[in-house]
Parts: sequence; structure tokens; C-alpha cells
Amino acid sequence: MSLAYKDLESGKIRPVLKVQEGETVEIFLENRTRLPVGFQLSGVERATIRTIRPDQTDHVTFDAPSGGTFIYSDPHEAPVHRVLGLHGVMVSVPRTPDTALGVPTPYSRHEQSLKLQKFFEALGNSVALPGAWDPHDPERQKIWVFNTIDSRFNRRLEAGTQIRREEFMSTFTPDYFTLNGLSGYDAAHDYNTVPKGYLGQPCLIRNVNVGMATHGPHIHGNHVFCLSESGGNAPSQPRDNIVELDTWLMSPMDRKDLLLPFCKPPDIPENAWPPRQEPFPFKYPMHCHIEMSQTAAGGNYPQGLVTDWQMLGPYIPNDL
Repeated sequence: MSLAYKDLESGKIRPVLKVQEGETVEIFLENRTRLPVGFQLSGVERATIRTIRPDQTDHVTFDAPSGGTFIYSDPHEAPVHRVLGLHGVMVSVPRTPDTALGVPTPYSRHEQSLKLQKFFEALGNSVALPGAWDPHDPERQKIWVFNTIDSRFNRRLEAGTQIRREEFMSTFTPDYFTLNGLSGYDAAHDYNTVPKGYLGQPCLIRNVNVGMATHGPHIHGNHVFCLSESGGNAPSQPRDNIVELDTWLMSPMDRKDLLLPFCKPPDIPENAWPPRQEPFPFKYPMHCHIEMSQTAAGGNYPQGLVTDWQMLGPYIPNDL
């Protein structure tokens, strides 16, 4: 037996739910497992079904929240079923995302701080921020889902053995660490995971941690800007002050939105840009600074929680 939310119409496993702020959302669930399960949307109080018995159905209705990133997961015996597969991401698109000057952001106007507005209005006006963010280009957004795997519990689940929360919490020892369900080489070559773009094409990366371990993702080539951060069942919360980060902390159930600016890597001298010898694309790693996550069942880096981002070129081609 395995655990996963599945969209019966599209067949997608753990589908990304996309909603419009303020619209009425109704989610129907059918439990096809042999276990009691549920549904809970982090930060949205009314979007909870505590328990659905095997072969039973239920539904939940709620108003889509302000723009942001949310985790849906199983609250029954939490965090057992969440870590073992019952999780996913919901993105709420703001109804009024623009700043006072008409510049698009990922957040609702009434939740934008003055500093957040100024940050998005500065995009495209400096060497450090060489391009504006385009919310309509699907290449300019990625979702990173961090998770941990203890193979012993996965084997027990497959065998149909019931897993109690107390034992899971006290003995969980991860041996695999995943990003969007992948790790190592696979994660570094996955279209849905790897941000790609030209100079001045910033990418919004929505980070969520559904696992048991705390992570410290670190990115090479560029720093990132932290736009929002929320934990547990707290509402999605854009930051009042936008900070530039080399490494960021992801505790269990954390959600953080980061902007990768796609600027000139700062260690390249101005007089050597654009490069004349090194061929594009430039490939830079993202890896976790909490080193245990870089392994896979004892194997060495880079077999764990790693991926790439790629600078395709120093100029945006005219035909794009």
C-alpha cells in the first residue's frame, strides 16, 4: 500500500492546486486506502477534514485565502501520513497583485508592505536586480517540496502494517532526502525542479518542507531574496522587510517564497562579463548545508537533497 493524494480527472499525483483569492473552493475526497485519513490546508482554518474512513467520501468548502503558498496534508496521526506521502501544495493567486505603480507581485495589495512594493518596483533597474518578474510566464515560478524518508516505515506501510504516531516520532531515522520526490542526479535534471532563465529573468521559488528534518538550503551563483515566510498553521505572510540570503532555514511545515534574481554572478569581474571562454549555460548547485541530507542510504554527496539552477545566457534572445 502507498499513500498519495491523486486527482482522478488528470491522474496527477499530489497535484498543485491553483486557486484565485476570494473564490469559493470545494474539494471532494475519496479514501481508497485501508487507513483513516484526512485533509488539512495550512493557514486556512476552515479547510480541514479530520478523518475520512476507508471507502468513505467527504468534502470541504472554503474561501481561497490571500495570495501565497500553502501545504495540504493529512492531519490524522500527523505527521505520519504526511511524511509517507499524503501532502501537496496549493498556490493562491492574488486578486489585486500589483503595487501602487502597477508592478506585479505574488501577493495581495492589502498585504504588501511598502518595502516589498519598493523591491518589486526596483526589479529591472539595477545590476543586482536586472529584470522584472513576469507572473504570466510559467518558467518564472518553481515549487520545491522537501521531504525525508525512513525506509523502514515505507516498507511497513507497503506491507499494510499500522504505524503509530508515538513510535514514528521517537524512532524516525531518515536515510533518504528528496526534493519534489527526487534526489541527486534526478533532481538536478528535472524540468519541474530546475530554474532556468537568461540574465534578468527572475524566478519565484516556493519552498515547503513536509518532512521530519530541518534543512538549510544554500544556493551558488546568486543570492536569493526572501519574500514571505510562514510556519505550521500560520497564514501565508509576506515579509515586511526583504532580505538577501545565501542560506535559508526550512523547519518542518515551513513555507518560504524566494526570488532568484538571475543577475550576473558576483564573483565574475565586470570586465570579464559576458564571458568569452566559458560556454553557457552556467549551472550552479543548490544543496543543503545540514550535511546529512546530502547522502542517500549512506552514499556520498551529491546523492541527496541537491539540484541545479541554470543561467542560459547573458542576454534574453529577441525571439523570446
